[in-house]
Amino acid sequence: MYPENEIKISKSTLSTVISSVKEPVCLLGGWAVFITTNQNFSNQQGRDYIGSRDIDLGFHIDENWSDSELQNSAFASSIKILKDMDYYGLGCRFVQHHDLETKKLLTEEEAKTRPKYTMFDLFVDPIVDKIHPKIKTLIGFDPIDEPLLTKVFIEKKFTMSQYFGKVIMLPHVEVLVATKINSVTNRDKEGKRIKDIADIYALMWYSDTKFAELKKKVIELCGAQKISHVLSEFTEEDYLKVSNVIGIDKTEISRVIGEIK
Repeated sequence: MYPENEIKISKSTLSTVISSVKEPVCLLGGWAVFITTNQNFSNQQGRDYIGSRDIDLGFHIDENWSDSELQNSAFASSIKILKDMDYYGLGCRFVQHHDLETKKLLTEEEAKTRPKYTMFDLFVDPIVDKIHPKIKTLIGFDPIDEPLLTKVFIEKKFTMSQYFGKVIMLPHVEVLVATKINSVTNRDKEGKRIKDIADIYALMWYSDTKFAELKKKVIELCGAQKISHVLSEFTEEDYLKVSNVIGIDKTEISRVIGEIK
């Protein structure tokens, strides 16, 4: 799905990023799915599950924080740290540019003069559970928000993982599934939609939580009606593309996702 050298750059950079940003922070997105599913997937399939290109990080924001509390939060501090690490903002995302052949970090100015096919844009997405009313004024942008992060930071639905060299918060598998169900409906790029569908399947079938128990927990988070609506929009063509990406028969993928509904 993604070029192997892009995944390698993202994976090698991930440990540096999570070791540098300020806690409390949790890992989200494709790399969280990889940690959650890869051992069981590898044991059964004889190969690793697909990695990720982007790095998604979750932070807690309290809507009632004072200006000072927001400016000194883990979220705001981590934005400053990312900038010090030569990431720069593109809207609500932060990006570095890497030479695909040498893996060398390129400056923003160098990247402007290079053909896109020679570079990999490594994005870090800082995601918050709530939007503070002054966050754009004080931090400079409106971040991506995912209300399900309150399950991690307030209800403590997380485990601690040391997969990438530093102990970091990892959301419970049902929270990861629910975030994927939320995100897949808003994808404007086909590749990300297919990756979300693959991740939903992998989390449901290759995590350590039994399917029936996991299904019940996901329904409690998302609601049966929303799950049925979202998953019913997946097409046979979607399942075929997911099959080509992860090497699992499309009938098996559609069967598992059909059972979630």
